[in-house]
Amino acid sequence: MAAADGLRAAGRRDRWFGFGGALLAMLSLSACHGDDAGAPLHVEISHVVGAQPLQLGAPLSLSNGEQLSVDKLRYYLSNFRLRKHDGSWSAAACSDKDARNYFLVDEAQGSSKIFDVSGFSSGDYEGIEFLVGVDAARNAAGAQTGALDPAHGMFWTWNTGYIFFKLEGHSPQSSASGNGVSYHIGGSRDTANNLRTIYLPLGSKPLKLTPELISTVHLHADIGALFQPPSTLKIAEHASIMDPAGGKLVADQYAQAFRVDHVHHEPRH
Repeated sequence: MAAADGLRAAGRRDRWFGFGGALLAMLSLSACHGDDAGAPLHVEISHVVGAQPLQLGAPLSLSNGEQLSVDKLRYYLSNFRLRKHDGSWSAAACSDKDARNYFLVDEAQGSSKIFDVSGFSSGDYEGIEFLVGVDAARNAAGAQTGALDPAHGMFWTWNTGYIFFKLEGHSPQSSASGNGVSYHIGGSRDTANNLRTIYLPLGSKPLKLTPELISTVHLHADIGALFQPPSTLKIAEHASIMDPAGGKLVADQYAQAFRVDHVHHEPRH
């Protein structure tokens, strides 16, 4: 009886999401902003564990005393903005017709960790902001193209939404089959709280965006930070997280994982 009630409730949520989610998508996508003709920002990402580069398949010692070998690491970055010293913002370009400035970062694909974010105004900036994940409008818009193409394996067809962050690997502390570890973090419908907005200061010297310069922000993403205090995430207790509600344990650590390693400029030839 309880299972049947649960299925009926899920059906009601699905029907609401089909209407309400589509309406949200139309309203939000119609408000897209930015201009591709503006100055681009070059972004480079390095995945690390503490001070060491991440190597897929290599055993890692985590700060909580557990061990982990990462076999797959993928996640979405989107909704980039830059903050000026006066508190004003410049946003990356976006369109309801394509997936420009939505990026799928994949540790196994080196080219995915180097990309240009287009559409910013020229000027001096002190901070960078972005989402880890796919915003509500896109998450409610169904299967799409480009970085948001379901062929990338980051779309929950059963849940009508995207996987924001995917980590798979192995650990001796895992009680799952084959000592597997699987964290698929997303969220849609009434549990869309696994989106995380990251704001990072760019350092004492401003980031300068002009047509004459190639301006680069180099980010480090520390996978070990997912397991550092105040996180209570332990592989022995959570070897597999595949549902939006459970994903909060991982999503809450996103902000701890990213930092700006350095900013540099070079002439554009």
